[in-house]
Amino acid sequence: MSRIVLFGAGASHGSEDVQPTPPPLGKYLFDALVAQGGQAATLPDDLKNKFRVNFEEGMAAYHKQAKGDVMRFQRELAKFVAQFVPGPRNAYTRLFNKIDPTRHLFCTLNYDMLIELSVGSLKIHTAYATGPRDPRALRLLKLHGSCNFWPRPGLITGSCNIELMETAIDGDPYIFSRKQTLQLCETELTAPAIAMYAEGKQVKVFPSFVQNQQLMYSDAVKDAMRICVVGAAINLKDEHIWNHLSSTPASVHYFGRKTDEEPFLAWKDLCGKKNLFFIESDFADAVDTIAACIERT
Repeated sequence: MSRIVLFGAGASHGSEDVQPTPPPLGKYLFDALVAQGGQAATLPDDLKNKFRVNFEEGMAAYHKQAKGDVMRFQRELAKFVAQFVPGPRNAYTRLFNKIDPTRHLFCTLNYDMLIELSVGSLKIHTAYATGPRDPRALRLLKLHGSCNFWPRPGLITGSCNIELMETAIDGDPYIFSRKQTLQLCETELTAPAIAMYAEGKQVKVFPSFVQNQQLMYSDAVKDAMRICVVGAAINLKDEHIWNHLSSTPASVHYFGRKTDEEPFLAWKDLCGKKNLFFIESDFADAVDTIAACIERT
């Protein structure tokens, strides 16, 4: 039976030693996009305020206003998250130094590449699947897609009306490096396979690939022995994440801040699981505890 670590936005934000800065939490994300310039900076004030109050509700309103064309916004979001690079004291890097990262399954709700870059610094590559297992690779499922999952470059050209692209681009993505991803964000009219940051987490680019990542996650959670959840806000509307954690026979060890404890206890009461445990800690301070949790027999 496997051990799984699921990372949320709070993990990347709290991982420390990130250049140029640690990724912001959701409530600060929109203003960071505005500061980057691009489409977010040009939105009307009423829509900007919706984003600032609740990013998911703002994104849903923008999607409706844009008549489904969110390619540019998603591309600029990908450019933003692709900028983050971990240093040697980053919590992901420190965790992978303390364990054998090829023995476990890692999952993330984030679009950034901090996990791949951290484990890559240890000369270990990333495989975005659970099997067949490559014993030399870290197994990573990106449950909401990733900034480096792209269509073939040049798939959409200026002769196509991008505003009419309400249907999905599907199939299997090309996997690119961080440097290539930043270049694609500047040259392509499409966007990478990242879920819209809105209720339902709709995916317009390679939805079947992202859905398969989620199916592999659900299968793994069913068979897991122990699961650590790090920095993931409990959002029961994301049924593809939390329904499986509610029903798994595995023990679930939830790492979060003091403000996360009340929603955690409410979730624990709702799902009736006895083997749910809350540990108050940021990711950076919890590295040793997480390592011990997933490594112990």
